[in-house]
Amino acid sequence: MTRALKIPLCADVSRAQGEDPIGTAPHWAEVTVLELDVRVWAQLRRVEAWTSEERQVFERLRGKVEASGAGFGLLMSAPEQVGAPLRVRHYTRGPGGYTRRDYRSSLPQSAWAQALTDTLLEPQRLRDWEELPAPDGPDLHVCTHGTVDAACGRYGFPVYRALHEAGLRAWRTGHFGGHRFAATAVEFPSGLFWAHLTPDLALRVARRDLHPAEVKPHLRGFAGLPPLAQVLDRELLVQHGWAWLEAERTATVNASEVTLTYSWQEQSGEVRARVEEAGRLTVTESSHTGEPLKVKQYRVVFL
Repeated sequence: MTRALKIPLCADVSRAQGEDPIGTAPHWAEVTVLELDVRVWAQLRRVEAWTSEERQVFERLRGKVEASGAGFGLLMSAPEQVGAPLRVRHYTRGPGGYTRRDYRSSLPQSAWAQALTDTLLEPQRLRDWEELPAPDGPDLHVCTHGTVDAACGRYGFPVYRALHEAGLRAWRTGHFGGHRFAATAVEFPSGLFWAHLTPDLALRVARRDLHPAEVKPHLRGFAGLPPLAQVLDRELLVQHGWAWLEAERTATVNASEVTLTYSWQEQSGEVRARVEEAGRLTVTESSHTGEPLKVKQYRVVFL
């Protein structure tokens, strides 16, 4: 019998190639986190099984993005109690990152389409939900969705467990893209996406007990900015330290030129730079298929 060739995990290929993940964070104006049991994650991803109501919600969301040009995030995180009624966390872009608001309902988890409607499409309907006080401090959403890509199961779950056991607010989260960066996580309210975390590194990042320069190769970008602006923003984070995350940042991108406008520490200004391609790497798109993927690498030239 011929043994099937084992496909390397996409995250292992990315690390071996020395891929710089910057500029791979999605650009989100707002994010809805649905608290859903792990078994429900697959149901939500099974597009062919959606009801007409569920399909209509995503059609409306597509129209919203096309009309405004602003993307949205949809995360699924496991609740503390299996089978609990539907709860949502809604993050909206604001000064220095994102603002969190929490809502509880008596609805079953199968009503996730209504939660998306009420948070992202018709927020006036949130008055029918019970709003809860939002806690201070960071939320770390770690992708542990091994059925989407084995790398996230192998590397994501130990990171989630280490954060959780350390008493930090960590969430076991469904696929949100970039499994070749496992363990990958998105952190709020900062809006930072992380790549190739280990349990120890995740703890140090969460506690901010290292300088941003030390973790620069692990930063995918700030979701509040478009991809090329994320590259410039990372350079400014390294220059100014973690306090830079308190700055309100917006950006315009014209071809390769980025203008980042900021308001920070009672000062306003702008930084201009050219974000140039610095070569391409061939990595693996998925641990399950082994399909090759060409990815760009970048460098920043200040103007």
